[in-house]
Amino acid sequence: MENQFTETNFNEITCRTICGQLTEWGIDFSQSRVAQLAPAQIESLQSWINAGVEADEAYQAEFASLPDFMERELLEMKGELASGSREIIIEQAINACEAEVPITDNPYLFDTTGWHLWRQAYCCWYHCEPMNFLEAETVQDPSSVNEVTNQAITQQLSELITQFNEADDSLKQLRLKLKQTKQERHSSRKQLMKFLNQNCRMMQAAVTITKPEAQARHNPKSEPSATINIIRIPVTGPETNRIEVYLQQTIEGTWRAGHFWSVESSSLAGQISRGSRQPEQRQTTFPTDQAALINETLVLSRKLSHDSKIRSQIIDYLNLLEEYPGQLDLCSDCHQHCLSEELDHSGNCPQCSTD
Repeated sequence: MENQFTETNFNEITCRTICGQLTEWGIDFSQSRVAQLAPAQIESLQSWINAGVEADEAYQAEFASLPDFMERELLEMKGELASGSREIIIEQAINACEAEVPITDNPYLFDTTGWHLWRQAYCCWYHCEPMNFLEAETVQDPSSVNEVTNQAITQQLSELITQFNEADDSLKQLRLKLKQTKQERHSSRKQLMKFLNQNCRMMQAAVTITKPEAQARHNPKSEPSATINIIRIPVTGPETNRIEVYLQQTIEGTWRAGHFWSVESSSLAGQISRGSRQPEQRQTTFPTDQAALINETLVLSRKLSHDSKIRSQIIDYLNLLEEYPGQLDLCSDCHQHCLSEELDHSGNCPQCSTD
């Protein structure tokens, strides 16, 4: 059986691992949110986690701050800041160490200042080290501290205003792109439905394809001709684009699958990418037609990996199959999957019934 482990599976495992480690630290950063991060952000987050694990194991006082993109987002979600004084935070850290509370139970996770102060006091007390950082703070002149604090706040406000203006401009651009994308999607959908209405009505829900008589004479032990169910995978692009999965049941009751595709691989050069494989050419069988369909869809996604848009639409179709197991049925006209409860008494989907 072909190896079905794809890059998508690897990314899911990575996101699940990162989410699980963050959950152990009390950070509610869902797996779906991790998956939305850029590759560079995921790498930065993984490096921060690795450094944190090593620091926890050795009870190191110094620990890098949260990555900027995480800290901003978590503060927006939680809004939890240290409300107590420095003395209260230090006292809490010492009490936690004496009570053998795990170092990962830091209550000031979403406040960088509180986080580091609590951790520094905890680790110094754990290693029986002097808290020199307290003396350094005591020596400082309060007026100079206030002045530095005011300057820092002013600078932060200036940076926040700049970031806000940039974010507002980006938001306007994104809204414009979203509007354009919706218009393109609506246009593509109309073209796709027009193509399906023109071509799919000439096909029955099940098309009987018999093996050539010459093949039967050459191999008298071959299986008798069986019904092949044709299932269309909807894709955008020119009306000539077509991707189909063939399902055939063997005499043992198992299922084999094949496929056919013909898509425009280059709109400028007019190149067409085609390929096909009949179910009879496959030795692998599956216990159910659903399993055969899912496996063949994975095969198609790999074969059409050169076209990222088509491959993305095939993956979306695969996700639809896995989201509603046992609840999907085929429209007798357009051969596309719909929820069983949406089909009318003639077996047509809402779109075909309207037409």
